[in-house]
Amino acid sequence: MKTLTVAFAGTLLTTTLIGCSYQYLGIKSEPIAMSKAVGEIAERVTLEQGWSTDTRNKFWFTGQGSQIMPYRWFMWLEQPDNEQLFRDSAHMEALRYLPMAASRNNIGGLPIGFALHQNQKSGTAWVGMTCAACHTNQIDYNDTKILVEGAPTLANFVKFFEKLNLSMARTLSETSKFERFAKKVLQQQYSPATAVTLKEEMKQVALMMSNRQAVNELPADYPEDFTSYGRLDAFGNIQNAGTAFALHDLTNKNFPTGPVSYPFLWGTHQSDVVQWNASAPNTPIIGPLVRNIGEVVGVFGGLDIKKAPWFQRLIGKKVRYSSTVDIMGLGKLESWVKTLRSPQWPEQYLPAIDDVKSAQGEAVYAAQCASCHQVIARDKELEHYTANQTLISELGTDPTTSNNASCHMAKTLILQGTKERILIGDTFQVTDNAIDIPVNGVVGLVLKDIPLALKAGNIAERTDDQGHKISLLKEFGHLISQHIKSRSKRADAAEIDCKDGTYDAGVYKGRPLNGIWATAPYLHNGSVPNLYQLLQKPQLRVDQFWVGSREFNPVTVGFKSSAGLSEFRVKAQDGSIMAGNSNLGHRYGTDLSNDQKWQLIEYMKTL
Repeated sequence: MKTLTVAFAGTLLTTTLIGCSYQYLGIKSEPIAMSKAVGEIAERVTLEQGWSTDTRNKFWFTGQGSQIMPYRWFMWLEQPDNEQLFRDSAHMEALRYLPMAASRNNIGGLPIGFALHQNQKSGTAWVGMTCAACHTNQIDYNDTKILVEGAPTLANFVKFFEKLNLSMARTLSETSKFERFAKKVLQQQYSPATAVTLKEEMKQVALMMSNRQAVNELPADYPEDFTSYGRLDAFGNIQNAGTAFALHDLTNKNFPTGPVSYPFLWGTHQSDVVQWNASAPNTPIIGPLVRNIGEVVGVFGGLDIKKAPWFQRLIGKKVRYSSTVDIMGLGKLESWVKTLRSPQWPEQYLPAIDDVKSAQGEAVYAAQCASCHQVIARDKELEHYTANQTLISELGTDPTTSNNASCHMAKTLILQGTKERILIGDTFQVTDNAIDIPVNGVVGLVLKDIPLALKAGNIAERTDDQGHKISLLKEFGHLISQHIKSRSKRADAAEIDCKDGTYDAGVYKGRPLNGIWATAPYLHNGSVPNLYQLLQKPQLRVDQFWVGSREFNPVTVGFKSSAGLSEFRVKAQDGSIMAGNSNLGHRYGTDLSNDQKWQLIEYMKTL
């Protein structure tokens, strides 16, 4: 019986995979000098979240093996419709990435989360995304810009990538644009011959980028801004990273129609499960590493699954796995996430909390919310906890994300007949669950160099209840037992449910709400703009609002939604609710009096 659980899928985040052959391009690397950011850098204040300035900078700019394009190209690429650089601060801010000044950690003066990666094989310097691009945000109130570590970004990745593709295409097609680009990239090495070589290399990268964009396009009848600011279909993109790119068949794909808000990072390391649908066990040492490798596979990590050489096939090894993933970089990133604390409502920048209302709201929270969203004291935030899991049928929220993650199917191609988890699990059929293909690739990367994987996973050391380090032998045993447990718990129901495209046994995770005030919009799909709207009866919630504004409303607790960069719409033009955009469900607290609702909101500011 097949299991449809996503036991090792990467953290939400983020995005998908560029063609796996990126790691094999013969692009030469040149030294990269310190370069100033282009344009104005906002002055921001920071909050006490357990990180030093040094840790912040390392988290923002430590590479994880993501490769978008050669670093020097990104430094000098122009915007598609003018001669301004693509990385210009105003342009990146308009896409809601966070411009940052150059530093020893950020020699190119790139936005937060855009990191340098030295390709392991060629030594070429590439620019790629790291965790901070999707999990750092800025909240504006009056004249103060507050930087919140680990908060969900408001960035529009789809628009960013579309414009990046267009910039590449225009640079290749417009002679003057290419000449300016080539002279800046090649500098003293510029000549007609080197410019020709550069253009040929650009064509290869541009083709792979356009393939990636095409594979992850939405159905033709979906609105252009369906994904938009502050959300992305991570599972859909990770699925396609494995099925279409790693297996080298661009038709072997599914539509990414279940976008979600980027989750906040504090408490991630401490939870027993991760993902909105609670699908990835956060097993000590290996668990965080595996989910993070999966995340890199989703953000230009170059996963490649090919037929093994003949001499390996003689001993039964059918396939080989390769990637640009930087496993040690991931270990370091996880070690910093482990120490991240939630942001406390900053009364020095935001209006003071009403202590009377907050005290009244605490009792309301205990009655209405605490059974799903446990309260964790601030001095206990770094301790492990068990997250609540509630059936989606009970929650009544949009099921698209869970259904797609569990029920999308794809051809297994060269994986047919091999075990889903390489050493354990069921055997891949001709067509199988799409998510199991990138999961197989991630496990393959871990098994390829177990000592390195364990070394990296042990950087963010997890301990047992007595504070003792967990032995590696015990860790592997726990990993296998967790896998067996998850299979027996959901496998039968999933197999039956997915025959009609739904997964009735699906759950969404209810995590502690520490720092919830800094994470709007709400519900897993970002369909509710603020906490006040979340407490309204589902049928009375606003069904369209603007997204993309950084301006904070401390009363309703969310971003300004009367104006922004794109309009979120729950309903299609015919008046029906769009799959993926429903704002219904989660009725908890909606029957309270208006006074009780405001008391509850005031209390949630203190979490």
